[in-house]
Amino acid sequence: MLTVSHLTKTYPNGKRGLIDVGFSIAPGSVTAIIGPSGAGKTTLLRSLNRLLTPEAGEIQLGNQEMRQLPPRALRLVRRQIGMIFQDYNLIEPLSALENVLHGCLGRKSLAAGMLGLYTKEEKKQALTLLEEVGLGDYALQKAGSLSGGQKQRVGIARAMMQAPQVILCDEPIASLDPASTHTVMTLLKDLAIQHDLMVIINLHQVDLAREFADHILGVNAGRIVFDDGPAALSDEALAHIYAAPEEAAYG
Repeated sequence: MLTVSHLTKTYPNGKRGLIDVGFSIAPGSVTAIIGPSGAGKTTLLRSLNRLLTPEAGEIQLGNQEMRQLPPRALRLVRRQIGMIFQDYNLIEPLSALENVLHGCLGRKSLAAGMLGLYTKEEKKQALTLLEEVGLGDYALQKAGSLSGGQKQRVGIARAMMQAPQVILCDEPIASLDPASTHTVMTLLKDLAIQHDLMVIINLHQVDLAREFADHILGVNAGRIVFDDGPAALSDEALAHIYAAPEEAAYG
């Protein structure tokens, strides 16, 4: 279980990125974060793995409270949180297999990671994950030669290599065509169910949130203004989520 309470983030310029944010997410589910540009969606996502540090509130992952963890303990907890990026964040001259293997670097010594010293079991696991995302035949192909949808699936396999409890996805289908978008979203949904994961996705596409999410968070002006299932996402709720910031906050 991931439980967030009273999370607050203020930037150095005084802008309030998050204001008293709270919600809970259960394993085996997909949560979509929707809202207008600049509402705080990325700030929220980056706060969940402490790429940003909120100045108040709690982020409880299992029995760990993440916001106040010291650096060494935070690194250990971050192993349980995979990240999938809009721009794939792959090393393109390396093969798909090598990119997936980078997902276990957090468990290896610095020397072993730098020298690429992976065990037979790790290589077998990486191959299995590539097969699971439909890319078993592309294991030795350079990442730079893959299509956008294939690159994103390599990124998903790399995140899964961490054996995470949570996968955070920042606009993972923003650069994909409709067919690849459906493939990636279906894959994320299936992985959440099959591996009992908490998958959290920033989305601009409301229709995809309705189709694939079990849980939707609507964010506006740094506040959670909607926290419910897709069946409750009425036209009135959407109008509130995408309202002008002062209307969303006080309407």
